[in-house]
Amino acid sequence: MLSRLSMSVRPCVSVCRWVHTKEKGKPLMLNPRTNKGMAFTLKERQILGIHGLLPPKIETQDTQAMRFQKNLKKMSDPLQKYIYLMGIQERNERLFYRVLMEDIEALMPIVYTPTVGLKYREKYCTFNDDIQGTASVALAGLLSAQRVVGKSITEHKVLFLGAGEAALGIANLIVMAMMESGMSQAEARKKIWMFDKYGLLVKGRAYETDSNQEGFVHPDPGDVKSFLDAVNVIKPTAIIGVSGAGRLFTHDVIRAMGSLNEHPIIFALSNPTAKAECTAEDAYSLTQGRCLFASGSPFAPVSLEDGRILTPGQGNNAYIFPGVALAVILSGVRHISDTVFLEAAKTLADQLTDEELSQGRLYPPLSNIREVSLQMAIKVRLFPQEIGKNQLMNGLYAMSSLFFFFLLFFDSKALDCNKLVIASSERKFLMAHEGSIKNIQF
Repeated sequence: MLSRLSMSVRPCVSVCRWVHTKEKGKPLMLNPRTNKGMAFTLKERQILGIHGLLPPKIETQDTQAMRFQKNLKKMSDPLQKYIYLMGIQERNERLFYRVLMEDIEALMPIVYTPTVGLKYREKYCTFNDDIQGTASVALAGLLSAQRVVGKSITEHKVLFLGAGEAALGIANLIVMAMMESGMSQAEARKKIWMFDKYGLLVKGRAYETDSNQEGFVHPDPGDVKSFLDAVNVIKPTAIIGVSGAGRLFTHDVIRAMGSLNEHPIIFALSNPTAKAECTAEDAYSLTQGRCLFASGSPFAPVSLEDGRILTPGQGNNAYIFPGVALAVILSGVRHISDTVFLEAAKTLADQLTDEELSQGRLYPPLSNIREVSLQMAIKVRLFPQEIGKNQLMNGLYAMSSLFFFFLLFFDSKALDCNKLVIASSERKFLMAHEGSIKNIQF
């Protein structure tokens, strides 16, 4: 085993070194992956043939990062910040990620745009983050809410505002979660209703539904002309907004949810903030702080009259796709099924602490996103139903690949194997080689 590990380690180290030193002179400085700006030392400038191409001053990356952070704080316009950050990324990737990770909660909403995968799932190893990533993070929010509501996922009734791809993606993943808990597909689908610009998806309505919506078309429950009517008639435990149409979770809708449920679940997932179905302040204040709220865009913490301060959960797809992508790379799968995103949702919900939940959060802080992604990669990578017996590599050998993820994307010096939630055999292997991992240099 150790010989196999060493064979995988040494070539990677040499390749990584070669990648960073193959270019010299001006091409090296024009490549954002190798350019460090004035952080090149005098020796590096001489060896790499860039001496004289830079100002004589030498700066550390710490100094560069501090200067860029000060400049960012002077800017108030998000678009201006975005342009400034993208300029850094185009010139110096190392500095860009350093600045981003040091203030990820503030900067993630500035730089993040959901990545859209091709819809050739049966031919290529790909996924659509707008649909599957959104579904996974939404389900994770519902699973976190269970800990407050005290109800199983099968006991919920969900009403969607919007019936497009995003709504269908979330709905289908909720159905999978209900089926995993023992409910049939038909019974699970009866728990989910959709309301679009033409009204409820019901049998016999004037406007046709497409084939993807058919599973959520139900018998007409009565006289429903507005979304408020739908809430009062269907009596959902959760409403999920993915309409992109603005403040359609009106005060009356929020009050109705508060009267129907002790802890109403209100997810306003449309982006950007201006198109969210309601604000966090409205959701909390109109339910006396009883609601469990999540949004697609960030909202500031809300102070209530009783002195409590609640922090809204942001259902950001960035919680999902980095960990899933890493797990897929490590496992070598050829097809990414929805089961992967069900497992990812459960892993994300499990990482929310009781203290964070008491603060109103339904997701871990974005500042913990690297740790979240790492745990998700481990959980999804080791999920046997997905990767299959024929593709399951030896667990310890596979973990050697994960070492390089630690080294390249995390702070290897701060690696603490005791904090990793993994199988005992892999924990022992990691801990036995922890010192070696920290001493590897690139």
